[in-house]
Amino acid sequence: MASETIKKPIVFLMKNIQNNVRVKLKNDLEYRGRLIQCDNYMNLIIDDATEYHNGDPVADYGNIFIRGNNIIFISFE
Repeated sequence: MASETIKKPIVFLMKNIQNNVRVKLKNDLEYRGRLIQCDNYMNLIIDDATEYHNGDPVADYGNIFIRGNNIIFISFE
């Protein structure tokens, strides 16, 4: 099962829907919130999102959409 997760990261993402997520983007912004939805392109919808820059909170949002091609990494708490 673990090897399947490594081969298909989308499976891991889908198993973590409704969990808290941290997403770092190419422009050095980071978003933290609850993962609501993802697709095969790793596009994400995050609820109760907070934007961080250099570790400091910048803004609070409701739902946000993040395009998968802008993501450097995704981690779950």
